[in-house]
Amino acid sequence: MPNRLFFQVALIGFACLFYASTAWCQPKPANKVDSFTQQDIEKAIQARIDFLMSAQLPDGSWPPSPNDRYPPGYTTAPTAMAVYSLIEAGISAKDPRIVKALDWLAKNQDQEVMVYSMGFRCNAWLAANKQTRNQYMKNLQKDVDLLVANGIYYLGSSPHYLCESKATLAAKKQGPCGAYGDNSNSQYVLFGVWAGHRGGMEIPKEYWDICLKNWIRKQTTEGGWNYGTAESLSEPPWGAMTTAGLASLFVCIDATMGDKFVKCNVATEYAPVKKGLDWFDANFEKILAAPWRYYDASGGFFQYFMYGIERVGLASGYKYFGKYDWFKEGTKRLLAVRMPEKGAGVDSVVESAYIVLFLARGSRPVLFNRLEYDGDWNNRPRALANFCRWAENAYEHEVNWQIITLKSEVGEWHDAPVVLITGSRPPKFSDEDMAKLRTYVEQGGTLLSITECNGAPFGMGMKNLYKKLFPKYELASLGRDHPLYTAHYKLAGAPAVSAVSNGIRPLAIHIDADLPQSWHTYAVATAKAHFEAGANVLSYVTEKELYNRGAKVWPDAAAAANKIKAARIRYAGNYDPEPLALERLSRLMAQSHKIQIDYYSAISASAPASQGATPPASAIPITGILATQLTGDIKLAFMTGTGAFKLTAEEKDALKKWIDAGGLLILDAAGGSKTFSESAKDLAGELYGPDALLPMPLSSPVYQIKDMTIDKVKYRKTTKVRIGGMTEPRLLSVLAGDKPKVILSAEDLTAGMVGYSSWGLDGYDAPSAFNILRNIVLYAAAASK
Repeated sequence: MPNRLFFQVALIGFACLFYASTAWCQPKPANKVDSFTQQDIEKAIQARIDFLMSAQLPDGSWPPSPNDRYPPGYTTAPTAMAVYSLIEAGISAKDPRIVKALDWLAKNQDQEVMVYSMGFRCNAWLAANKQTRNQYMKNLQKDVDLLVANGIYYLGSSPHYLCESKATLAAKKQGPCGAYGDNSNSQYVLFGVWAGHRGGMEIPKEYWDICLKNWIRKQTTEGGWNYGTAESLSEPPWGAMTTAGLASLFVCIDATMGDKFVKCNVATEYAPVKKGLDWFDANFEKILAAPWRYYDASGGFFQYFMYGIERVGLASGYKYFGKYDWFKEGTKRLLAVRMPEKGAGVDSVVESAYIVLFLARGSRPVLFNRLEYDGDWNNRPRALANFCRWAENAYEHEVNWQIITLKSEVGEWHDAPVVLITGSRPPKFSDEDMAKLRTYVEQGGTLLSITECNGAPFGMGMKNLYKKLFPKYELASLGRDHPLYTAHYKLAGAPAVSAVSNGIRPLAIHIDADLPQSWHTYAVATAKAHFEAGANVLSYVTEKELYNRGAKVWPDAAAAANKIKAARIRYAGNYDPEPLALERLSRLMAQSHKIQIDYYSAISASAPASQGATPPASAIPITGILATQLTGDIKLAFMTGTGAFKLTAEEKDALKKWIDAGGLLILDAAGGSKTFSESAKDLAGELYGPDALLPMPLSSPVYQIKDMTIDKVKYRKTTKVRIGGMTEPRLLSVLAGDKPKVILSAEDLTAGMVGYSSWGLDGYDAPSAFNILRNIVLYAAAASK
């Protein structure tokens, strides 16, 4: 019986049962890379793509399991897995190599109908359909119909191979086609049927009910799942099989429970899911060491397990299991897996396909962080899962969502550009909570609050919160002509939206219409505007520039051998719209050039400049000093804003004396503010004459720093519309000889310093903004010596 059990457990069993010495079947060592970048992920994916393409056979397939070793053999599974993973990684379904493989899949079938083959083939059809106007819909329909029929026949617990036709099932001539069912095979039947459901097929309710009952029945008393056969039901949970159980429960819930949890202030946790997640969360560290038999560290099938973790992570939205960020932990381990040698066989195809699926699917853009807080934050638990499913169909691009908590560090929140806060009751946030929310926003994020169930106390609570977080700015209703209403879809001014803006971008957005209820119930037919409103918020906040999970991080502090003292000029106006802009620039300069920007915090108008102090890295908000407080040890001063301004005669006199003594003044129109730019030009004229401010030539020493020459830059979308195809920088300067002493950028640098995109920004893109500021800092540092 143990041999029979192992025979069943083997994923795409041909590889591990007979090639037990191969890399992917052996227990994986605990080694992992210490850290990684988005470029590391992209490089790893491309390397696996290259290997898979090199392993494709002339007929379009990938190497099958040899029939002489494992009759009747899984002949189509490797090809289905390769095709699915390649399309998910970005290879077009219209690529001739993929077309050839899909044609081969359509003409070939296992000698026996194998579950894993069918599950992956259905997902290959679905992935291809998204790019080919459902060219393979008949293939998907045929496979899913067979999986559904077998699923009903076997009461949701599938064996390793199925009856070859619905007619065979109906006649029951041969009795059961597979001897027994198990959780590993059962999840891949459901995996295939779910592809049909997402592809628009009508799946009988009977099937979903049977599957849900099966997975609940197989759940152990501890909360997890084991292999699920009669021989293993008394065993403790297995990590890999618990991923199968949880992923399957989420599929069944999404397919059948859209009408549940539509009211607020009721229990929203589904007991079997909670029990399973609790066990998985509590035991995650041990599971990583022994994913199959929880107490048996010799368990293998590591890539299979990692893909299971990815499916649970994406389905549940949870960022952490135990103390681990599942995507970071899995990526560290998978990047350490050695690449197969050229000509490697079927086991390396399976391994590479699983690795590509984990890295490609797991790293996709995260649209929303849903905030778990002290309150009714989860009234509609599947709202974001369904919104993202709709967004995939609308954008033809798969996207993710996740849940974050106020216990985690703010730096971990930047997977997504928006933190979503929902509820119906007054939200409760401590001072520490509010500090984290403010920091997230000042590091470039945006808050989105949505009132559920007409919960006026929640709406009022959020409005009061925004007053505390952003005391300089008001929450204001957006007019019907505001660009948010047309950022992607035309919404005709509904639902009503309010926002807090710093003059450059929205810091927070509030909506009282109950969008999450429509998302949770997937009411696209009756409440399409609620889905489109969510899409417009994202488009407006990001200017449709999404980034992959983990690609955007707030830079760590770094040691720097050199320092330059700088200040932000404070004046009567919005002088500091992005309080952490200089902080981020300083950290990036310390990392890349070992130079730290020491900038002064707020000083009262009457206090001597000597009382100014460089703020700690965590200090917020960081404000500025008056022009009258500039001293000779400050070599660089930034003056920015979002509107018109005018300095007093005393301030202008102090500023000119400081500049003439060797200081360098940077005037930056935040967001591309035209009114600030005009005021800045007037100031330069008042200080040095009306003709002193001129375009800074490319021969300027600021542009001509060795190995960092700037002769081309990239601009934001709005700027490109205004200036056409120009690629040269557009700085203006007041010169002393050939050396600038005042530099004006009418195009935004401030938002670029923080590193975000937002609708209507008029300026340099973030990398170009950094390059310009980097050269200015290096020039000022060299000049000061």
